[in-house]
Amino acid sequence: MLDACQYVANPTIPDHAVHSPQASPPTAHPRHRGAMTVKDLATLTPSGYPAVSLLMPTHRTPPENQQDPIRLRNLVAEAKRRLETDAAVPKPVAAQVYQEIADAAEQLDLRQVGDGLALFASPGQVHVRLLDTPVHERVVVADTYEVRDVVADAARRHRYWALVLSEQPTRLWSGDGPDLVEVRSHGFPFTHEGPGGTVGLPRDYGQNPSAIRDERHRQFFRDIASGLADVDALDARPVFVLGVERYLAFFADEWGRPIAGTVPGNYDHAGPHEVYKLLAPQLAAYTNMRQVAALEALDVARGANRFAAGLAEVWSLAQQGRGAHLLVEEGYHSPAWVHGDHLHPPDQEPRHDATAGSATLIDDAVDDIVEAVARNGGEVTFVGDDSLSADGRIALIVRY
Repeated sequence: MLDACQYVANPTIPDHAVHSPQASPPTAHPRHRGAMTVKDLATLTPSGYPAVSLLMPTHRTPPENQQDPIRLRNLVAEAKRRLETDAAVPKPVAAQVYQEIADAAEQLDLRQVGDGLALFASPGQVHVRLLDTPVHERVVVADTYEVRDVVADAARRHRYWALVLSEQPTRLWSGDGPDLVEVRSHGFPFTHEGPGGTVGLPRDYGQNPSAIRDERHRQFFRDIASGLADVDALDARPVFVLGVERYLAFFADEWGRPIAGTVPGNYDHAGPHEVYKLLAPQLAAYTNMRQVAALEALDVARGANRFAAGLAEVWSLAQQGRGAHLLVEEGYHSPAWVHGDHLHPPDQEPRHDATAGSATLIDDAVDDIVEAVARNGGEVTFVGDDSLSADGRIALIVRY
């Protein structure tokens, strides 16, 4: 049985979010969320009708997790029933999409999950995401995927690259919170095989072994920087680097871009858990810095009258595609009524009218806003609780 990383559509970097039955399974930590960005998820497009979304809560520990396989089987059966009874879906297409769902579900290891699972399928296309936030159990057959919960979950994650410098070898880790997956593409892991590495330094008369070693090191770290640049171009993230001071200096010279944090020392044999433990203080400092910068940007926007505050106003502007940067308190969730183009508090159900029709109650308007901002290319930053108390716990820097 495979874990949630069983298929990869683009195997250049670890990713279990996009799946293709033709690809090979990557070597990955079972709870890694994949390489798709928040915007990628917000704009996830099915290959055509039907687009099936299967969402369910999962459990990390017994006895609750013993019911997860039963729940998943029931949802897969419900998806099959929906497909077979949908007159708009040809029988061969219904059978194909069902088989894609069944195969993906069969290969999931439900012992290695978080608090939720999302499975999306359309003809020739399957996507699986493991979530850190619970979701309401449901199967939806529509023209688009139900990605709101997945987008909000991804926006709350902290993704980064962790580069461990060494001659034997240099490894790159794809980090997603505490979960790290080793990248095995674009040259990684890099091993120094030239003079000064696996090959001895020349000792001919008149040659300077030290100068040759330094030049070979520069070339080695130049190759590493090039490989990392290629990976980062696919999914831009902050870069954290671990290694001895000499290697850190060589890499910094060749990288030429900002480094989010460094951890000096020899970590040639460090595994993913140790790498995360070493990086945890750096990650916390970086997150705090980003939150401070976002709040400062909000103050500037406030002075320029380019901001909105409060759930209803922010929701409206986000739906219009005007959100440049959304700031939300980490613990903020709120149900609401959607009535036409307006949002109403959960205890104030609007009356039916001929223009807007009946109102719809959504379980979390904050997730709706996060999805809308991400879908339209905006940035999302979660800040500490009480950071936005004067703004109703949510604020938006607008584009115009």
